[in-house]
Amino acid sequence: MDAMEFLTLPMQVSNRLRRAQEKVASLKSLTERVTTKFGLDSEPVSHSRNMSAMQDTIILLSEAKEEEQRLQEELAAVELKVGAVLARLSDEKLYDFMVSRYLDFMTIEVAANEVGYSYSWGRLAVERGVAEVQEILDGMESDRESEPGNSDRGDGSALHF
Repeated sequence: MDAMEFLTLPMQVSNRLRRAQEKVASLKSLTERVTTKFGLDSEPVSHSRNMSAMQDTIILLSEAKEEEQRLQEELAAVELKVGAVLARLSDEKLYDFMVSRYLDFMTIEVAANEVGYSYSWGRLAVERGVAEVQEILDGMESDRESEPGNSDRGDGSALHF
């Protein structure tokens, strides 16, 4: 896996989580509308009434909540992995900048300001940070390949932390 792909994993998972949260909110709203439509809050339910729309909505909501929970766990795991790699950077300011940029999702300008530098420094820091992260990832992959019994396919899929 290349460094930029690795560093953007938290943002990708965060975006999927945000969409899942929006889906949960939408399904909750739909569930409330279906409940109101069937009058479940104010009148007794007829046992002959077709409740499949409500059941389908509840099932979809349950599945969406499970997906949201899974993505929250995935985001936490990815943030730990990226954080562990960033912790190995050679410079504390670069570390602070890269954390702000790739884990706090700040723009280059804002992340650079956070550590007391200019936007142009931030652009150079991204290049330097990405290069260092690539070296760290390559070293980790080399270490993994040298372990006895490793069957790496060479596609980066064996990168574990």
